[in-house]
Amino acid sequence: MREYDLVVRGGTIVDGTGVPRYQADLAIKDGRVSMISGRIPPGAAKEIDASGCIVAPGAIDLHTHYDAQLNWDPYATLSGWFGVTSLTIGQCGFGFAPTRPEDRELNMRMMNRIEAIPLESMRLGMRWDWETFPEYLDSLDRQELGVNVGALFPFSPLRGYVLGMIPSRERTSVTEEELNEMKQLFHEAMEAGAFGFSSDMNTGDRPEDGSWLPSHVASNEEYLGLAEVLSQFGVGHIGWTIANSGGLPPEKSPSRQRELMAQMMRISGRPLHVLLEQESARDAWVAEMRAEGLPLLTQELVMEVNAEFKLAEYNLFDTMPNWVQPLVGSIEERVIKLRDPDVRAAMKKDVEEYALLRTDWSRITVLETVHERNYKYDGKTIEEIARMENKHPLDAFLDLALDEALETQFAHPVDPEPLEQNITNPYGHISVSDGGAHTRYLTTSTWPVEFLAHWVRDREVMSLEQAHYKMSTLPAWFTDFKDRGSLRVGAWADIMIYNQGELGFLYDKMVYANDFPGGERRVIQKPTGLRYTLVNGAVTFEGNECTGALPGKLLRSYDMVG
Repeated sequence: MREYDLVVRGGTIVDGTGVPRYQADLAIKDGRVSMISGRIPPGAAKEIDASGCIVAPGAIDLHTHYDAQLNWDPYATLSGWFGVTSLTIGQCGFGFAPTRPEDRELNMRMMNRIEAIPLESMRLGMRWDWETFPEYLDSLDRQELGVNVGALFPFSPLRGYVLGMIPSRERTSVTEEELNEMKQLFHEAMEAGAFGFSSDMNTGDRPEDGSWLPSHVASNEEYLGLAEVLSQFGVGHIGWTIANSGGLPPEKSPSRQRELMAQMMRISGRPLHVLLEQESARDAWVAEMRAEGLPLLTQELVMEVNAEFKLAEYNLFDTMPNWVQPLVGSIEERVIKLRDPDVRAAMKKDVEEYALLRTDWSRITVLETVHERNYKYDGKTIEEIARMENKHPLDAFLDLALDEALETQFAHPVDPEPLEQNITNPYGHISVSDGGAHTRYLTTSTWPVEFLAHWVRDREVMSLEQAHYKMSTLPAWFTDFKDRGSLRVGAWADIMIYNQGELGFLYDKMVYANDFPGGERRVIQKPTGLRYTLVNGAVTFEGNECTGALPGKLLRSYDMVG
């Protein structure tokens, strides 16, 4: 009997804890790191030559939306291709459990609108062998996984389950009996292994009819009730998304939400991570919370978000209230609304009020037109086209799209942010991909390679040791992913092995693949320089080739305590 299942030999270990890198062999037995030493004798069942490579813990992604995709893609690609070995789903208060059978279609339509997951792929690819959240976890547990998955309990389907899907978007309070039912359902979810709960107060996220989300209209009493339940378990965290609060009543302003988040942390005793608006008050508030000793982390992107889209199906202009309804409904309905002069006047007003928020006409570019008569616009910005046609930029934008039944392909940067400042923020985590969402527009799941290649290797904003702490050890601590996030003897062997000098992207720009159920299209990217990815000691990818191994685990929070 061989002493080890696998030895990774001759690599440079960056273990995630901040300890300076060193050269050593690493042995794996039964899925865990069994020995790290300068020289491990030969005799393992398998060996990997890591000479000239970094051997580091796999990346952990705390903000994904693979809730649907895992049904048909156990590797959660793109994340699985880019060195992510563990992730959480159920973020932003979105998910598919609990969901009554009669509400499945409405829930899928909501996720199609907000997270831009292809509707037909969900219809064809989801098993729907569950109704409750514990049943959903059991369903994931039964299927084989290529990554480790922990799940948050999503608020919007919870409220829809108790109040009814449509009433949950309208009612601003609940009865005592309804609140108790919500708390009981969350208690059952935590007992089944949930890692906390999440919610969304971003008004740029709207369901299929353009109305409010259940989380937008819910009372503070409901959130504080869930925080009370969370306090009973000593494990788990709260996920919160603000990003944009325009249009909400004063009692749900960013400052009032910050008060609510502080209350939830105090009541639950658990960490909270939040995707905040970029405003001057945020940093002072974060410092205040940390000074109080509250375990708060902000969610920070490591890359500029550039979207490619068609107005036939796009929703990322929902941050502007008068753009919501014109871009809701079928293509035929959208066309009628977008031709209406009064609708356009309101949209122009929003452009002025929300200056340059996703409508910087000098940066919105025509990627590809449909008709030959419009080829002259390919590669030009809307600002340039407006000058050519002597039109208001909005009219130039919409007239071109309408001439092509909203099938014109555009590109634009979503939200420019001070990336270096955010990345180096000691109270921020960078484990944010939105993976599984916006699959036709974005490839932000490439963040581990972007971070290690651009920010660490090329820009030198931090050391490699600090980088892997940020990518793995910090998010593992935050989520209570026990024995993960660092390479120590006894820890699970979730590992990425890469040549830092070769790290980059395979394609010059993202490309399309038709690999979702129903042949639905998505944009993809793949890495260079990433030699091996291991999950629980088994190789899942050699370069970009999938091995077919499915060693991932459904993580349950009750396994992380005691």
